[in-house]
Amino acid sequence: MTTLSADLQAAAQQTRACVVALAGYRFGIEVRYAREVVVFDEYTIVPLAPAHLLGVANLRGNIVPIVDVRPLLDMAPAPGGRGVRALVVECEGVQAALLIDEVRGLEPIERAAPTGNDSGELIAGKLDLEGGAVTLLDVRALLGAMGGDAVMPAARLSEGGLPR
Repeated sequence: MTTLSADLQAAAQQTRACVVALAGYRFGIEVRYAREVVVFDEYTIVPLAPAHLLGVANLRGNIVPIVDVRPLLDMAPAPGGRGVRALVVECEGVQAALLIDEVRGLEPIERAAPTGNDSGELIAGKLDLEGGAVTLLDVRALLGAMGGDAVMPAARLSEGGLPR
């Protein structure tokens, strides 16, 4: 197992991950990107949208894309429907609601280890926790992989713009 440098370990000790369940697997997202967990009872399906864009929803006056990360992680897509649970994330002014099954808690990232090159660009590392390893997602890469069709800067969301 690869270890982090002393500088990265010092920074990691001050950081935590929000651990979520997704299709039977556990994933972690750094809390600095997590904004809140919401349940969307209603959302609007976007015609001709990419497979990972479930739709868009109004979150306190802002239009937020609801994104299913499963297809981006080579998993079967989530079924749509009412009452979808999502973790709202934001990075560099880009905001999206990532579909999740449930929140499992917060864990320190001090035990994080980077993954090898074969892990995929959306994976930032692994957390060794009780009950097994947790895959740490790279939110910046994840939002970038979704492209402009699925996410938009938060400033444009408040202006009422919709994804094309």
